[in-house]
Amino acid sequence: MTFSAQVKTELCKIPIEQEKCALAELCGITLFAQAFDARGLRIVTGSAEFAGRISKLFKLLFGFDFDKKITPLGTPKKFSLIIQNRDKLAVLYDAFGFDLETTHIIRLNAALVEDDRTRAAFLRGVFLAGGSVSDPETAYHMEFVTSHYQLSREILALLPEVEIQAKCVTRKGNYVIYLKESRMIEDMLTLIGAPISAMHMMETKMYKELRNSINRKNNFENANFMKMLDTAAGQIAAFEKLDLDALPEKLREAAQVRIDHPDKTMTELCEILGNGVTKSGLNHRFRKLMAMANEGEET
Repeated sequence: MTFSAQVKTELCKIPIEQEKCALAELCGITLFAQAFDARGLRIVTGSAEFAGRISKLFKLLFGFDFDKKITPLGTPKKFSLIIQNRDKLAVLYDAFGFDLETTHIIRLNAALVEDDRTRAAFLRGVFLAGGSVSDPETAYHMEFVTSHYQLSREILALLPEVEIQAKCVTRKGNYVIYLKESRMIEDMLTLIGAPISAMHMMETKMYKELRNSINRKNNFENANFMKMLDTAAGQIAAFEKLDLDALPEKLREAAQVRIDHPDKTMTELCEILGNGVTKSGLNHRFRKLMAMANEGEET
């Protein structure tokens, strides 16, 4: 099951209670349906829970259901919910503030979303019918798609009222309202009634950030280790050119410990040498040895 499907399943479990919220939710569903005009209403879904919820909303608010529920041949998980009865359509139009005979532009009736609860219910319906959200493991993206320009402008104006910021682009003749910030998507999920999905998204984001932090640290440590090995290899190549037996004791010990332990850090080499040798002191000896090796090459 996709993350979008999980969110919609969670939303469909929300009890249908207050009539104003039920009407706002059904309005969001209807305005973002695959087709809604004077010729009829058509909603296509693969979710039995969503189809059942819409039927409950119709029966609660208006006392009727869809005229047809069609399952296209060969796609048993997809079915179309259709209303073409003129009397039913007239009731729907009237409830949403339209007139079946004269309304030609689908838009949002602001009277249906006057408070935070009805706005949340409306946006829940919008997401159920025309929304999707990416799996947070792969991307942060939520969108709502409509073919109605005026409706897209009204949704963009409504979202800041619930402290959600979104943008809009056109895609294949449709208007796509989208959110890209993970925090905004989490807030939207919580607002419309999917707190479990919002929490899953937060946990996934935290895990990704931790994993990325560990990877960055490992990459940094690996890079430093490779740099140390390169430096050690250069030192060993230089020290092996020297006559170690002819060197003063401290320089001979420094050269030998590096040759014997090419994969050890400076701190580890100091511990091997003991006698209170510090990284600064060992670095000084290595620089002197390198200078002696370079002088030998020049001569």
